[in-house]
Amino acid sequence: MKWSRVMLIFTREMRDQVRDRRTMFTIFVLPMLLYPFMGMLMLQVAQFNAEYPVAVTWIGQENWPSESPLVIDDEQHRRSNELIHWTRHEPSSLTEDAQVVAENLVRNGATDFVLVTKPGLKAWLSQSTSKLDDNVTSSTDVPTDQFSATDKSIVPILTVVNQASDASLVAAKRVGTLIEDWRSAWLRKQLSDANLNPSIVDIVAIQRVDVAPAETKQALVWSKILPLIMLVWALTGAFYPAIDLCAGEKERGTLETLLCSPASRTEIVWGKLLTVICFSIATAVLNLFSMQFTSSFVMQQFALLGGPESVQALGPLPLSSLTWLIVILLPISAMFSALALAVAALARSSKEAQYYLMPLLLAGLPLVMLPMLPGISLGTGTATIPVTGAVLLARALIEGHLAEAFLYSPIVIGVTAICCLLAIRWAVRQFENESVLFRESERFELRAWLQNMFQHRTPTATAGEAMLCGSIILVALFFGRMSLASTELSWDSMTHSTIVIQIGMILAPCLIMATVLTSSVWKSLRLGRPRLADMLFCFGLGVSLHPAYMVLSSAIQYEFQFGSDTKEVLLYIDTMISAAPLWSVILTLAVVPAICEELAFRGFIFAGLLQQRGTLRAIIVSALFFGLSHGVLQQTIGATLMGLILGVVAWRTGGVLGCIVLHMTHNTLTMIVARAGKQTQLIPHFFEWAVVRTTDGGVAYSNLWTILSIVIATSILAALMWNNRPEHRADLLREGSLT
Repeated sequence: MKWSRVMLIFTREMRDQVRDRRTMFTIFVLPMLLYPFMGMLMLQVAQFNAEYPVAVTWIGQENWPSESPLVIDDEQHRRSNELIHWTRHEPSSLTEDAQVVAENLVRNGATDFVLVTKPGLKAWLSQSTSKLDDNVTSSTDVPTDQFSATDKSIVPILTVVNQASDASLVAAKRVGTLIEDWRSAWLRKQLSDANLNPSIVDIVAIQRVDVAPAETKQALVWSKILPLIMLVWALTGAFYPAIDLCAGEKERGTLETLLCSPASRTEIVWGKLLTVICFSIATAVLNLFSMQFTSSFVMQQFALLGGPESVQALGPLPLSSLTWLIVILLPISAMFSALALAVAALARSSKEAQYYLMPLLLAGLPLVMLPMLPGISLGTGTATIPVTGAVLLARALIEGHLAEAFLYSPIVIGVTAICCLLAIRWAVRQFENESVLFRESERFELRAWLQNMFQHRTPTATAGEAMLCGSIILVALFFGRMSLASTELSWDSMTHSTIVIQIGMILAPCLIMATVLTSSVWKSLRLGRPRLADMLFCFGLGVSLHPAYMVLSSAIQYEFQFGSDTKEVLLYIDTMISAAPLWSVILTLAVVPAICEELAFRGFIFAGLLQQRGTLRAIIVSALFFGLSHGVLQQTIGATLMGLILGVVAWRTGGVLGCIVLHMTHNTLTMIVARAGKQTQLIPHFFEWAVVRTTDGGVAYSNLWTILSIVIATSILAALMWNNRPEHRADLLREGSLT
């Protein structure tokens, strides 16, 4: 790749984009106008008086004690009295239920809120203040329609509110404040009459001292807001130039001229990518600067106008935070730009490309929203999550946790770099695929599509059909697991749900699509004749990888700990597995999942993704589908990593049977180890040197065997790669052993 050609293409694309007035307005002018306009609206809203008067109806006002009124005409309650329009209402007949009348008034919209004072409130108050030895009152003192203060199931005051009405909620809040003030004043009066200190009702005063500087608190708030804004603007700033550079050139007919130049496809992609990165960074940076200037001005005005303390405490964006955000923005923009370029290359037209923006944005939002959850901080586990790790790193730098940020920055930088390289590779592959670049817009007709699908069936699925199959499996598992959930967990119910999920929701979609969409079910599932050496290698790999996988699972569970409820369920499942017959456990949890999952993920889906030299795509995407199918986060991470190894094995052996052997061996060992934690006799005597008991009663592999098994697994993988090198694979293809 010659960088001189890359820079030449970059200069050409930048010149074309600068000449586009709409692009320049969106990148440079819009940010300067948007945030001042938003700030002006905020100031207008802050000055707008939204305290509307509400209508409150009082039923049974005569039952309220006159010596202690609810509404006091003083300076403290003056504003509340002005905003509440009181109306007195009585039922049409003395026998009519006041609660029914109140509910009808609020339901029909005749009033916003109803306060009902039941008969006997005065007696309730008098009984509540009587001495303990005088709390029994004669029946003549209290009318028969009243109630005793000792009956806690009956209350003397009833309020009726409409939760669907904002005015009713405001009225309930205002009247509730009056009632609370009345209760406090009445209680203080009773204590004073009893020669007690009225301040006894006050809660013990607590002094709160905040040692955080104002700048740190402002940075803490901004660190949760700005990453989301960065994502939106970095992706938006990258996507629209990418649409113009790919789909736009298809429509203008200028892409063919560029492809006929001496520049390679990689050089073309890099030239366009640098252009998109520049616009992505410029969009995000200009929005940040405009927000900085506007927020500084708006917060000053809020302070002068006496705005809410929460808004005043937000303050302007610190300049140091802005610097760190720009540093983190560079790799994020590079990754988003590569993704936007690859997605835009898929589109036939600019109109179609614009439809892809929202799915791409929605796919990135959960990764940015995750750091906003309480308790999520930068760590080894979170640093390995794409985008999330970068957001948490920016947050740590903004909040001043430099030691923590520098400790995990290599992990974040490494993960982000890998994601960028994969996205760039995907974009290059899109430009190398002529069928993607030069496909034309066409109207969809179901009959013609079905006819063409049956007439031009291939032995294996296409990449799109493989992706569709994986998506169908994940959706089916999502709804299937919830519908099969049972409150009474038993081994029979677990066996039934496992078989239904594995066969009905994982294997069945693949078999149906292989039968309908391909001309050879055998080849589409990659059921080629295996070699005995490969089977032995896969069995040895399954045994030798298990100790390392156990260590990895423990590390994942330590970093992402289960909740207490989940731990109880898992403990109950372990106990249930140890009590079930061994053959049933191995058949249900080892054999059936190994066959169904491998035929689906390393069979049909892998074969489809492997088309058009998509080896890396097949390994990574099939591993992601395999990991996501497990449902639990801890299992998803471990299964994804194991899926990468299974993908390599599926690629080098040329079939799926070796993966089934490896998967089945691994699951069988997992079940035996789980049962061995409950039953000591399951550990063979000749293998006690490799398996040790832990303090919690479970079993684990010894350090010696773990290290030795890693060495053995590495050697087996090397031998597997060597025995399936290109010249050997050509011989196997001629023999018919590989598909």
